Amino acid sequence: MRIENVKIVDPFFTVENGWIEFDDKINSFGSMSGKAKSILMPGFIDTHVHGGSGYDFMDDSIDFENLERHFFSMGVTSVLATTLTAPLDKINRAIDMIRKRRSSNPFTPFEGIHLEGPFISPKHIGAQNPDFILKGNVDNLKKIIDGNEDIVKIMTMAPEECDEDSILYLQSKSITVSVGHSDSTYEQFQKFYRLGVKHMTHFCNAMTPLHHREIGLVGAGFLNEDIDLEIIPDEIHLNKDMLSFILKFHPHDRIIAITDAMRATGLKDGQYDLGGLKVTVSGKAARLSNGSLAGSVLKYNEGLKNLEGLGLSLNELSMISSFNPSKIVKGGPSGRILPGYAADVVLIDGNFNVLTVFKKGRKVLEGG
Repeated sequence: MRIENVKIVDPFFTVENGWIEFDDKINSFGSMSGKAKSILMPGFIDTHVHGGSGYDFMDDSIDFENLERHFFSMGVTSVLATTLTAPLDKINRAIDMIRKRRSSNPFTPFEGIHLEGPFISPKHIGAQNPDFILKGNVDNLKKIIDGNEDIVKIMTMAPEECDEDSILYLQSKSITVSVGHSDSTYEQFQKFYRLGVKHMTHFCNAMTPLHHREIGLVGAGFLNEDIDLEIIPDEIHLNKDMLSFILKFHPHDRIIAITDAMRATGLKDGQYDLGGLKVTVSGKAARLSNGSLAGSVLKYNEGLKNLEGLGLSLNELSMISSFNPSKIVKGGPSGRILPGYAADVVLIDGNFNVLTVFKKGRKVLEGG
């Protein structure tokens, strides 16, 4: 495949008008005369998303072709299907469904699993079911992880609810431990930070806030520049001022844009379900009856447009939407426009409308 007259945007460079050739991987690219007609970027990677287009990854049955079109329509070429706090057999069933889909469709965007719970704090439960919370120990972890080490990429946990051996066990399996839904103090977090825990789930949400006498997890995220921070750029979970604050004071190579989107994404306002909890979607927000946010209905490309409005360049957006999360997915070289990297690329216009999407060099969406 050869594409011409595109502005090529890599996290670290730009070709104002160029051409690119690829099969399943990028072969070569270069500049050319004339004016670019569209923008080519590495495909977006959502490492924290619960579903969309009417489906949740915890459902008993999923129309995967429909759900894959949903993600491709937003320029998302790689997804970590994210689970919820639920009975262990239901979590294992969700993992198995993704495994089977990966086996049957080599062009699926589903690259693995993000386990959000059940080893979390009841004090920062968010839109999760407290009935199924478990203590984080190796015995409980093995009930989910053993046999699934190859597909589980991230586990969100509350450090204060877990023992040290559980963290070491996950790290021995090359699984990223992420701190979230946690009531941890800064001191408690530091114990796990010293073990190498350097990832935070939907930063600022469902965690101990910044206070001048106890900086909590939010303070830990700002104080330690080597922590990867997930951000939801819907301007609801984090308003514009906080997003700007994070972007100003945390290194961009340590920020990962996510959606935390639930099944109602792409659908009309109304009543929906999230892990057995009733959710009302109105406008751009999804909430429980008590007013708590219940994930988002953010489309990935619209989140990037919001961040561009806060001053991020296309290169910076490519870094936080593709290159940084690719290091969590660990699916081979991706997230850049370089020879040998996966031909997961998206063509967009200047307003972040998705035009064409390629997964492993195959055109999977056009005119979305």
